Amino acid sequence: MATSNSRLKYRIARCTSEEPDFPVSELLSHSQQTKGWQTARYCDFPQEVCLQFDSPVHLRQVQFLSHQSKIATKIELFTGLAPGLCHLEAVQFKRLGYLSLDNNERSQFQARELKSVYVDVVAQFLRIVFHKCHVNRYNALNQVGLIALSCLGEVLNTSDSDKDSAVPLPA
Repeated sequence: MATSNSRLKYRIARCTSEEPDFPVSELLSHSQQTKGWQTARYCDFPQEVCLQFDSPVHLRQVQFLSHQSKIATKIELFTGLAPGLCHLEAVQFKRLGYLSLDNNERSQFQARELKSVYVDVVAQFLRIVFHKCHVNRYNALNQVGLIALSCLGEVLNTSDSDKDSAVPLPA
């Protein structure tokens, strides 16, 4: 079992749009060469990225590194558990809340904002909804972008003999 602050691996279960040069798959790896993900040009909002963990996890923290000029005004978070082998459409999502991002005018659109959201939830899916973008002269195509996305927590192993370290799954 992973420790409580391990980076959790996930796959992209759904993405409503992406710029071809900045695909959502960029969020799967973290390096200095990572370009990040951006929505399609002139997309309709809200936009959504849904992550799926290999198995249920105890999600403790989500970190967003926003693009310096392609910034969402608001990001909503939802989590869900899969009842057996079901399709994404069958997952019941629960809203955790939202966060707001700065328009970045004070830094002249040079700084990237890192937001850390602390949660305490069992999940197999994380649905991230991006509401409209901040309008600025560097974002003429009305896009939202993330440079990096990290999920921290621990993988739950229901067959593990050390039940004290596992978070019980909801009945």
